[in-house]
Amino acid sequence: MRSFFKAIPGFLVISVLLQSCSDSQTSSVLPILANEPFYATYAAAQERSSFLLDEGYEWHFYEPKEPIEFTTDTGGDLGVAWNIDGKSIILAEQMAIAPVISETYPDMVSYGYQPVEDLQVNATFLVRTSREAILELEVLNESDETKMVTLRPYIKDMERPFGQVKVAEEGVYFTHQEYPDGWTKDHNLPHEDSVRNLLAISDADEYALFTQWDDDSPSFPYPVINEPEMLRLQGRTLLPGNIRNQHQAPKTRIQAYIKGKPAVLITENSAVPGLASAVINQDGYYRLDLGLLENNRKTDTYALNYYFEDQQLGYQTELKANAEGRMDRFDALLSPVQGPTLPENISIHTDGKSSTITWDAKTPVHVYKRIYPESNYVRVANSVTEGRWTDHSASENNGYILTGVNADGTPGMHSREYTNLPKASFLKGTASSIQPEMAKVIAAQKSFALKPGESKTIRMVRFVQPERDSPQELAISAKKALSESLDSYRKTNQDWVKRIDLSQIEGRENQLLYLSAANMMKQVFYPPEENSSYNYYVFSREPTWGWGHGGQVFHESLTMMAYAPIEPKSAMESQMVYAERQYDNGYINYRTGSYLNEIIEYNDTLTSSAPWYAWQNYEVYKITQDKDFLKKMYSSSARFYNFYNSTRDYDNDGLAEWRGHAVLESVRDAAVAVWDEVGWPANFDGVDVSSMLVMEAKALEQMALELGLNDEAAKWKADYEKRTELINQYMWDEETGFYYNIDRKDNDFSFKKENDLKRMEIIGFLPLWAGIASKEQAEKLVEHLTNPNKFWRPYGVPSLSADDSYYNDKGYWNGPVWVEWNYLIFHGLKQYGYDDLAKELALKNAAVMVDQLKQNHNLWEFYSPDESWAGYHKTYIWAGIINRMLLDINND
Repeated sequence: MRSFFKAIPGFLVISVLLQSCSDSQTSSVLPILANEPFYATYAAAQERSSFLLDEGYEWHFYEPKEPIEFTTDTGGDLGVAWNIDGKSIILAEQMAIAPVISETYPDMVSYGYQPVEDLQVNATFLVRTSREAILELEVLNESDETKMVTLRPYIKDMERPFGQVKVAEEGVYFTHQEYPDGWTKDHNLPHEDSVRNLLAISDADEYALFTQWDDDSPSFPYPVINEPEMLRLQGRTLLPGNIRNQHQAPKTRIQAYIKGKPAVLITENSAVPGLASAVINQDGYYRLDLGLLENNRKTDTYALNYYFEDQQLGYQTELKANAEGRMDRFDALLSPVQGPTLPENISIHTDGKSSTITWDAKTPVHVYKRIYPESNYVRVANSVTEGRWTDHSASENNGYILTGVNADGTPGMHSREYTNLPKASFLKGTASSIQPEMAKVIAAQKSFALKPGESKTIRMVRFVQPERDSPQELAISAKKALSESLDSYRKTNQDWVKRIDLSQIEGRENQLLYLSAANMMKQVFYPPEENSSYNYYVFSREPTWGWGHGGQVFHESLTMMAYAPIEPKSAMESQMVYAERQYDNGYINYRTGSYLNEIIEYNDTLTSSAPWYAWQNYEVYKITQDKDFLKKMYSSSARFYNFYNSTRDYDNDGLAEWRGHAVLESVRDAAVAVWDEVGWPANFDGVDVSSMLVMEAKALEQMALELGLNDEAAKWKADYEKRTELINQYMWDEETGFYYNIDRKDNDFSFKKENDLKRMEIIGFLPLWAGIASKEQAEKLVEHLTNPNKFWRPYGVPSLSADDSYYNDKGYWNGPVWVEWNYLIFHGLKQYGYDDLAKELALKNAAVMVDQLKQNHNLWEFYSPDESWAGYHKTYIWAGIINRMLLDINND
């Protein structure tokens, strides 16, 4: 059914495809405008999902100078280019009216937009299964004149060309690679790396292949060397303000050579032996294997240059191998580039026998050449001043880079790579006879005339399967998908959102945040499969990265307190995943998934996860009131508590320390002031872990009482009362009015030097959450909490006091806001009667999350407490805890 909005406040009149969901709470926030806060990543519904070969899509429609696309991490991006009456439209800023969203669900979005005025496009995108996506476009001419319409649906991958491209009657078959990252390989997780695709368009006029998107020189895929690493240098680069540089090649470039031997270079285009990945990745890391250069590891010095094109930032340094003949990690803060000017206006022309490179002749230039798939570039011309150089032995597998020349003759930073590959530009509409294996853009074309009032519907479908499977399966699926009605999927989603109650959430933007978090939490769940009898979640589903995709852990499962009101059965099943894998001695491994039981043995001790287990189970029970769940999880929780308590107090003083791989087990696993500047966590009795055990025992007491086990409840009460007394005796510092870790050997605040453990970290507020602090202690904690120079920052409570020398609001556990930990403080404030402060904290967190949803339409691992910024991993489940805070603002 089509209905028409005659006015949207502050925006142009637009007709929007609205579906009938008026009987749900979410209808009150529809439609959603493009600049409003909503989550825009889509993946298949749990019942149509599988862990292996799972393609999710992030909808990019908000960057003005980029096309509107549904993008994947490594599987290619789907989009549509338009030509209306001879006018080409593809960038978001070129649209006459930006997308207006009529429905958005975890697996589906419907929206309307206008490429040109009065040509309405009503679109629906559905990730039908883990291996299938559908984009349907209804094009409606609302003008008084006939419109000549050409649309060009496409898939592109600018990182690597597609393989085995074949145009068939049913569409275009091709392959792409989904190489696993190092974490996935190290943990022996199954994966599908060779993937067959089928792109099919309803009633397409023709299909075409292109080597590049714009008019840039075509590029080679990064080479893969299936051999062990040789002399790998790796690290992270930071932009000013200590922000990770997440820009990839070719905007970011890196170069290395042996000092004294600058005639041979390796760059961002070189291989990384042992890893099927690019040198520079989107997480701000680089991995460059200096072993590709002929070298003597013990004596050679390496020159390293790094450059970020957009801001003309970089660094230059020299490095040597350490005593073990390996390279130490090297992190760098980028600064304004020093050195010779990069050549400008470079172009390459080839006639099949020779290639001529030209550039603006301002300063001398070195020319380097490689023969793909080789990684090394060899200098073929020195200090050229004419602005022109010809290679008389050129071939299609040659790549060239140009560098400026330093005063000593060494190379400055290099240009992008220029190749002899045939050029076929999608945007320019240029075509040439290209090799199918060099295609980076595969497109269809459909042209038609639309009279006034006429409409036409076009459907684009994309399928993936393991390359070993029969392509006939794709052909059968395509035929069905091109005609199947989407109504049943829409109805299922409309029924689901009826569970979402927005009546308790104040303000439209916070309601959109709540809806976004609900969609994201539901989206990261997989059905029972392989080793799991229950549904389970992953930290982050799209993009797929090993650490975020292996399985679930206790600290992420705090989010079940926000998910259970919407999906009680799913939340309970997720908790039962742990009970199902529990060992006879009560141990629960660090991370659990359908294909993963991550047991990390460290110093003869098994790593578990931070002990929030009983508390989570009790809180979920309070929501679901499922007594069968309570009985099962009480038994499991008690056994885990007994295991954990008996193995985390080596000196039997009643206070616990982190064990196993203590940094991982503590949750705060990088850039922790005390871990980095004082000592390894197992050296300390932890105020965090001890507070958690207090809360675990309190939860076990309440569970026991619910089950009528009064004697056991009394035992749990005695347990937490004793530990509470010890925490206040040893970990509370009256002088500063704060809780700290203590040296486990003598129970004081000094380890290497006097009072070096007195660092005001967020863990000092956990006694508020656990109800350990007295009224007077709580008042002193709140004084620190509400000090804007320490913890009461614009967007929430940082993980480290802002006046600490180690503070970095965009670091990791040394400053950013981690919303789940802010929830613990929120919970503590309400427990001690500070309801107004709790509400203010929740709204601080919500404000930065809303602003980021407006900017990039995603939910993030953590946020800056000081400005609207988020990092570094997205679609992150534990951001969903904000829903619990929003629900509890006005509740006791």
